[in-house]
Amino acid sequence: MASQTAICNQALTKLGAQRIINLTDEGKSALVMRTIYDIKRDAELAAHPWTFAIAREQLPASSTAPAWGWQYAYPLPADYLALVEVDSCWVFGATDELPFQIESFGSGTAILTNIGSPLRIRYIKRITNAGMYPPLFVEALACRLAAEACEDLTQSLSKREAAWNERTQAVRDAKRVNSIEQPPRHLPDTSWSVAARPGV
Repeated sequence: MASQTAICNQALTKLGAQRIINLTDEGKSALVMRTIYDIKRDAELAAHPWTFAIAREQLPASSTAPAWGWQYAYPLPADYLALVEVDSCWVFGATDELPFQIESFGSGTAILTNIGSPLRIRYIKRITNAGMYPPLFVEALACRLAAEACEDLTQSLSKREAAWNERTQAVRDAKRVNSIEQPPRHLPDTSWSVAARPGV
């Protein structure tokens, strides 16, 4: 089972830097890791639809409607990092026009849409308990931490590049073992697929 300190030490080992006993240590390694850990953890979680971090929610509509353009506003959960699915529509990384927008709303962020309440979503949530992280996420996060800390701790561009390359491989491995959920893929119509349909 991973811990925050163990993940940081894995990153430090990749750099050949001084390991730590705790993030509250006074040394430079602890200071750098303490400064970047939360931000880089959230960035790694949000970068891909890791299955362990996907949650379902039914959002109630805000009592205040958007000023114009949409009928409803749905404030996002406090632990929200990235959207995966809205009302059975896969949206993670989508580039096509979607029936909603995410915008600043009131004192937070909301989904603006014409879909009635409650709005069913799947999203990537902030998971702070390192004990829940699967091994390949631990590896990806440690590599990201190593790459981000490299300038402060080693000034080695080659070590930074190696850390990013290791992270890329960890993400690739996670996709292979389904630690990262893949969106549904719909093949475009062709003359073969149309001809194969019953009644066509």
